[in-house]
Amino acid sequence: MSIFPFKKKIKSKIESELRKLPWDVDSEKIIQLLEPTIGIKAKKTSSKIGIGKSKFGGFPDLLKEVEWPNLNGFPFAFLGQINLSEIKFDKFNSLPENGLLLFFFSTNQDDYQYENLKDMHRVIFIVNLSNLEQRNYPEKYSDLAKFNECEIEYFEQFSLPSYQNYKILDLNFTDEDDNLLFEASEIINELTSVGEDIGHQILGNAQAVQGDVNYPWALQSIGHKLKTLSELNITDQNRVLENQKNIRLLLQIDMSDNTPNFSGFGASGGIYFGIAEKDLANGNFENTYFELQNS
Repeated sequence: MSIFPFKKKIKSKIESELRKLPWDVDSEKIIQLLEPTIGIKAKKTSSKIGIGKSKFGGFPDLLKEVEWPNLNGFPFAFLGQINLSEIKFDKFNSLPENGLLLFFFSTNQDDYQYENLKDMHRVIFIVNLSNLEQRNYPEKYSDLAKFNECEIEYFEQFSLPSYQNYKILDLNFTDEDDNLLFEASEIINELTSVGEDIGHQILGNAQAVQGDVNYPWALQSIGHKLKTLSELNITDQNRVLENQKNIRLLLQIDMSDNTPNFSGFGASGGIYFGIAEKDLANGNFENTYFELQNS
């Protein structure tokens, strides 16, 4: 695994450029929303990636006693795995220092019609990596989810919330501010040499392609499928509004990335895994949230 070089004073440069935009709201309030983020770049490799190393695609590295996640008899797709000891840009030490996080999601279209999104994914956290073994695809595994095995590079990134996120709504953005938010994200990507519209990332503000991810995560937290706020009773409305403030982005996947061939699955937007702050602090990755959005 290689690491992008640390970009000195990159945050100050981003802040300076954001202040130059003609915001209707106080630009300092925008700056306060800027969060340090761990960017991810997928890289083709001609050599086999070692057991327990970070990667997208290929076969997962699991303990013998861990079953392949599934729902209604259909095995979940394996997106990739993150070796936490390889991450160097966790500014607030939010993640455990060691261990392996593996990410799976449902490719069964019926699940998206009938199941709660919270049940349509799985995050597996393995602390002791000494007994890992590479697991082949199980029966009934979707050919569309056989993603190319790719190395992962981590780099320093920063992010702003998406335009319908509660942080933005609290600032009472004008339509012009909403438009400037997209321009601001492009500036950040240009300064950090990312290039993608969405990109892959760990932590930070999610780059949603349909407005927001915290709201659907909060609905999942109270056991609901996607609904408008007005369809909920007052008690559930208050729970959703409160819970969305306490769920953080764990991993964002750009499904348009052709390097691991995520685009072969047919989704053109992003996949987002969220986790409540208290669960993240306690290393409880069994309780996570899921969202898939198409652009």
